[in-house]
Amino acid sequence: MDKDFLVDDEDCGALLLRPLGHGTPDGVARVDVAKAMRDGLRARRARAWSTAVAVTAGVAVVVTGGLLVLRPQNQALPPVLPADPSVPASCTASALPAGDAKSAEVNAGDPSGRYLVGASEPVEGGDHNVLVWRDGKLVADVAYQGPRVSMTDINASGVAVGATTGGVTLPYAYESGRVTRMKGAGNAVAINDAGIVAGDTEPVIKDPQPQRWASWDAEPELMPMPAGMTAGQAFDITEDGTILTSLWSRNVGGIYLWHADGTVEKVEPPKAAPGHEVFAGPLAFHFGWLYAEVRTPSLNSSESTPEARTVGSNYRYDPASRTWQDLGTKSYSVQVPAVQRRGGGFLQNKPTVYVGKKVLTLPPLAKYDDDAFKVAFISADARVVAGSNLSGVAAERPVLPIIWRCR
Repeated sequence: MDKDFLVDDEDCGALLLRPLGHGTPDGVARVDVAKAMRDGLRARRARAWSTAVAVTAGVAVVVTGGLLVLRPQNQALPPVLPADPSVPASCTASALPAGDAKSAEVNAGDPSGRYLVGASEPVEGGDHNVLVWRDGKLVADVAYQGPRVSMTDINASGVAVGATTGGVTLPYAYESGRVTRMKGAGNAVAINDAGIVAGDTEPVIKDPQPQRWASWDAEPELMPMPAGMTAGQAFDITEDGTILTSLWSRNVGGIYLWHADGTVEKVEPPKAAPGHEVFAGPLAFHFGWLYAEVRTPSLNSSESTPEARTVGSNYRYDPASRTWQDLGTKSYSVQVPAVQRRGGGFLQNKPTVYVGKKVLTLPPLAKYDDDAFKVAFISADARVVAGSNLSGVAAERPVLPIIWRCR
């Protein structure tokens, strides 16, 4: 446009009204005064908006609650984190039926809490039948031939997986009322609702390595190991098939995620103070988060090794946003249900468990003067919790399986 035609707001209005300033018009006026005023105001607003856009170049526009909010594009939005279930207002403890067994324990449950799996007579020398509960009722009490097996997870179809507890480690599954040897060797640790099984190879013959089965009756597939890592174990699996692992070599180690597409992702530990090292160890997946123990340097320790000179705390990690949260509690103060052979579970006189990042205190089901409780399972909605009362010396006092129903 020719620069001679660039006018400001006042000039625009003057041009529109100029015919009125040259004497008496001939005949009917050809200028609509009201329209001229409206056009002038409209032009002013249009240019004002254009100027604002030019001034705020590089600014994102967000409409919130009817208000226009300008946010610089280089200002990061807070990550969208997995939503936690509400903390129950109350829970009621009940003993689970154990059939003819005098002693039984709960090991795991499916995400809904409908299925639970455990064993009868879990003490040394006990028969260790596989027990399955559905909606709190005992629906399977299965004896089997061969070595003693401990089931460590069960899915929404009632398929459970586990492994032998002595000698050469062999994987087993419970399916359709039968306990069956799985293909390969090693541990079967966890199963998701799609039937994918996570585990690791036999640790006695050589260093273990994570492996997975597409189903309980499939051949195992080894995890591709990142450069520098020589050994590892599986801890848990998500519904999308991501497997939680811990990998290590002679001098280094850490948490890794083995995704369903075969890729492997390292989980960087929380940042440490300059000159210090942080150690992170996986526990389990819950509520969309990875729960872990994080060990940070202790200023008052005289231990000889770096890891021994640390203090353990409970953390959790969101894999999608790579966000760590410090849960504000020390290790072994609040229970995170996890596979016992992977370090999960400990005993408390007053059982507590995480619901998201908050702590739920469970009412004890009293049996002895020295009651001690292990929490082995919490459902995805935190409305079903299960565990055992392992009071006293297990060989002398029966283990009591417990279900807590919460609301």
